[in-house]
Amino acid sequence: MPDFLYKARDAEGNLVQGTMVAESDGEMIDILQRRGLLITAVEQIVSQRKMQQVKLNIKSGIRLSHRVKNDDLCVFARQMGTLLNAGVPLLRSLTVLAKQTSSLPLQEAIERIKEDIQGGSTLKDALDKHPKVFSKFWVNLVGTGEASGQLPSVLEQIAQYFESSGELQRKMTSAMMYPAILMTVCTGAILVFVMKIVPVFADMFTQMGAELPAMTQMIVNISKILRTFLIPIIVGLPFAILFIGKILNTSQGRLVFDHVRLRMPVFGSLFRNIAITNFARGLGTMIASGVPILYALEIVTKTVGNKVIEDSLEVVKDSVRDGKTIAEPLEQSGVFPPMVILMVSVGEETGELADMLKHVADFYESRVTMMVERLSAMLEPFMLVFMGVVVGFLVVAMFLPVFKLTTSMKM
Repeated sequence: MPDFLYKARDAEGNLVQGTMVAESDGEMIDILQRRGLLITAVEQIVSQRKMQQVKLNIKSGIRLSHRVKNDDLCVFARQMGTLLNAGVPLLRSLTVLAKQTSSLPLQEAIERIKEDIQGGSTLKDALDKHPKVFSKFWVNLVGTGEASGQLPSVLEQIAQYFESSGELQRKMTSAMMYPAILMTVCTGAILVFVMKIVPVFADMFTQMGAELPAMTQMIVNISKILRTFLIPIIVGLPFAILFIGKILNTSQGRLVFDHVRLRMPVFGSLFRNIAITNFARGLGTMIASGVPILYALEIVTKTVGNKVIEDSLEVVKDSVRDGKTIAEPLEQSGVFPPMVILMVSVGEETGELADMLKHVADFYESRVTMMVERLSAMLEPFMLVFMGVVVGFLVVAMFLPVFKLTTSMKM
């Protein structure tokens, strides 16, 4: 469909101009007249439209398949809220943001959202056509903002939500980076020792006719197994990961895996607190924005990241649907700590549920940050000691036959 540039006057005589996609100029004029506008000029911009489409197709061709980063969505929400709050029209705001974003999938989505809005669609419906970019959380909050006339405020809340989620994720990544690098380096060093150095010692012991102690023989056997099956292991590893991923994508597989995660020593508490933070932050944000609580629970259930807690929230939804409270099924689930249940109960009684959930999210986010920092501080010396013991064991195992031979020769 061609793209038209139009100029018009509203009921108060103010100049209104913009672009719109339509089958013909007559169709566009009909749409604008239904909006109460008096058309003063219409111009078709075919060449510019084609050039934009070519650019978009090129970008789509080189676009990566992954989803848009939370940071990009956060910046988009923050900037769009700022522009709308400053009185910039929606279409103009989208045009500016499409040029500024560095995310190609997001840029393509914004361009298509502009087209839909120019065709008379609401922002909520336009966002809903891009589920890989904008989640149901986004779509419903924006819809609530449009209906209440508080879209800039709602976009600010969305930005704060993504900022909090992103900050928590960055803290966890940063705290675990050094232990992960240390583990990778040490594991690589041990593999090199076992596969390259141990065979040299094994050949030497064979030529000397030495009888190998049990621990030395065990290391030699491990070295032979690794050298024999290393290539099959490397080739089969991607298939094993794919197979495990398919199992975890099933409902039962996720349930078993998340049960195990919550019952892990030390880490189980961390995973539980992360899920509670996601639940409280998401539900509190949606309720504060005016989303009906039942629908908010339905959306938040899909974002907590743990199947066990998701199943518990399904029971909560049924309770709310029957006119009951949220706190009671939360307590019966046995998943949520007493503090969460108490805060939710107080929030329901006082009508301040959104604020209470925000306090819960802040509290457990701080606990997650503290736990991650402590785990990082504990893991580093533990891993160093563990790797030292492993390397020491390997060295002793390799030199033990030499010590025995030296002792027998002296005797």
